Amino acid sequence: MSTDIWQPTWDDPFAPTVVTDDEFTRLVEALRAAQEAVTRSRPTPRVAAAAATRLREIATALAAFEVDEDEQIAGKRWESAGHGQALTPPIHLDRITEITAVGRVTIGRFHSGRYAMNGGVAPLIFDEILARLANHRRPWARTARLQVDFRAPAPLYTELTVTAHLVGQQGRKRFLRGTLHHREVLVAEAEGLWIELKPGQTHDLSKQLKGVGN
Repeated sequence: MSTDIWQPTWDDPFAPTVVTDDEFTRLVEALRAAQEAVTRSRPTPRVAAAAATRLREIATALAAFEVDEDEQIAGKRWESAGHGQALTPPIHLDRITEITAVGRVTIGRFHSGRYAMNGGVAPLIFDEILARLANHRRPWARTARLQVDFRAPAPLYTELTVTAHLVGQQGRKRFLRGTLHHREVLVAEAEGLWIELKPGQTHDLSKQLKGVGN
């Protein structure tokens, strides 16, 4: 896929992920590798300073290509695990129906909290897969509530299974549940509520935010 002609969109097809290998995919993978390397290293002051200079040079080079949120590529590579962002661990989606989704995720040291997955990472994972299922072939909804209960430590560098289920809908309210397993061990489970936006809310919010931070 050439990102030179590819047009990013908020319309998420929510399909099983595929292996991608293009310039933007490699950029995001390099960013994830840098995050992991910084976390795992103990550089000397000289090496840290040199690395910081190189990272600032990269940030400056990319700043020349800044666009607004509707035009950015990051977060919209829906076919790719992680869909082109480096905040949440990339989820490889395997099976998807109208009401369920199953995927795999592996946690590295960047998302660690004392030799196991940091507790704050589980809500990121659940919000990622539950929100995408909540919006699958439905009008756009936003997260209203997400409760996560932790059952066991999640090991690092080990594939975990994450599931999502749409368990009910009442008017504009969509209720979802999710689980995170290490083999047969339940690591965490979640319950969430998504609220369908009223007509025009997304467009109105976009207009309100134009120019914020400039």
